[in-house]
Amino acid sequence: MQTQRSQNPNPDAYLTLAGLPVTIQMQWPFHGSGSGGDFYLLHGTMTLQDGSGLHADVAVQLSQTFKEQLHSLDRQDSESAVVNALRKELDRKQLELLKSGKKQPVPISSRHYSIKNHKLVFAKADDAQMRDFLVAKTFWLAFKLNAEKRGAKVWVADVYDADYLGTTAAHLLEIAQGLAKEGLLKLEGEFAQPTDSLIARGGELEKKMLASLEALHAKHAYERG
Repeated sequence: MQTQRSQNPNPDAYLTLAGLPVTIQMQWPFHGSGSGGDFYLLHGTMTLQDGSGLHADVAVQLSQTFKEQLHSLDRQDSESAVVNALRKELDRKQLELLKSGKKQPVPISSRHYSIKNHKLVFAKADDAQMRDFLVAKTFWLAFKLNAEKRGAKVWVADVYDADYLGTTAAHLLEIAQGLAKEGLLKLEGEFAQPTDSLIARGGELEKKMLASLEALHAKHAYERG
């Protein structure tokens, strides 16, 4: 998995369902809470990739119960859960993007795990949402954020995205193949780059990002009164 993701222009870059392009950089490994709590801590930063400097400093709190659902707390076994919990909290507007430093707690607990299906659960996107997600991901991560890297490609069958969206990597690839037939993506195996037709829709995707950001700011401004 890491081998494919390392071929992305920025392996730490991700897209949220709300259409926000972010980078997620964590200070591995997990460590004990140090306060007698039965959870493990991991600090890091989620940064909006729009040049604004907006970011969320986070303290991921992984419960002992959830730890038992993972093979280990090593990065290769827990990174998907961390990345997707952060994306979900941003989608739910539970995280605030700021220019100043303010540590924000992000719990990862049994609510992120389906006992019935024995798997991690973050979102359940339908095919239309997955289609929009792959279109926006390819535009932002392969083109807009890497304009100097002509021909950059992103991994569309990313297993982290599959976990996040509640699907499989194979299904994401199938949807990407459909987008390629529509002329929106150029596919090489599991990697995609945008076509001119997709790039021409960039204004629409940027408006969606700005609308999501405005809604996020409005929610937190309301809570502050």
